[in-house]
Amino acid sequence: MNFEQDWNKVVLKKKSTKPKSAHEKMRAQASGSLSIEKKYRGGQNKNGPSVYAKKIESEDTDFKHRKITVEFKKALMKARQAKKLSQKQLAQMCQLQASVIQQYENGKAIPNGQIISKLNRILGVRLPKIPKKKKVKD
Repeated sequence: MNFEQDWNKVVLKKKSTKPKSAHEKMRAQASGSLSIEKKYRGGQNKNGPSVYAKKIESEDTDFKHRKITVEFKKALMKARQAKKLSQKQLAQMCQLQASVIQQYENGKAIPNGQIISKLNRILGVRLPKIPKKKKVKD
């Protein structure tokens, strides 16, 4: 067996199918090998983000989320201490992380109805309701 290396260069090129000049485009269109379709609203992005930005700018409501009230924090701490549970133990009973209970007691958490109902059930008390956000009327 005789194995030899082939040192000749092989160049692979893709055959260009796109017409490059306007004259080639017209010729291809006339022959039927090229068809041009206009896209619906193609290139007309005038009313895109600016309209929505105007709506947001003209909005006069504040975009703040609901917060835990002081009464809720105190009631949660008293109920937990009455059962002689640590934050970690309460979190394990609720199948939550200890940091979630800590955030609720510090008032930094965003109220979640499911978590609050779990706390009510496990602690055996009715914690105060979190007031809903009031809508601003024009």
